[in-house]
Amino acid sequence: MRYCIQPATSADVAFLALAMDPNSTEWGGGAELEQANRLLNTCASSTQVWAARDRTGTPYALWGVMPKSDDFEVGCLWLLACEQFGVETEELLELSGLVLAEMLAQYSRLENFVDVRKDRAIELLRSIGFTVEPAALHLASGKLCHRVWLEAPSLHATATADRPALLN
Repeated sequence: MRYCIQPATSADVAFLALAMDPNSTEWGGGAELEQANRLLNTCASSTQVWAARDRTGTPYALWGVMPKSDDFEVGCLWLLACEQFGVETEELLELSGLVLAEMLAQYSRLENFVDVRKDRAIELLRSIGFTVEPAALHLASGKLCHRVWLEAPSLHATATADRPALLN
């Protein structure tokens, strides 16, 4: 494996926040600053934030989870993986499985809403074992979204001979 997973640092978050706009070397305000502030607030609200780093220590992806506001047994999962770094889908699947096992040790279920236009994210989540519900209007965002969710037994069920179960 070309990556290691460790708890994320503020440097990991800042690096990936800047990487979301590959033409920017510093914050110029406006949309970039708003996007960075959302990421920082999301990280601050999360009970777990993990970073995948390469052998040189460069972060390539972040995973986080925070308790759902109306049910603290359910974790609201989020993921930031920058496509320009070329993380292969299979690697992202393997790394995600390791992180999700840790999250499911804390929460009985992981869920979130994913914009229907995020095809890569939806397919990744489906490949990991998430249930992807039919698209519906998400009232909080006003967007058409799929509700996605995963329970610990679902992660066990997706294990194969090639990809063993990550939970004991």
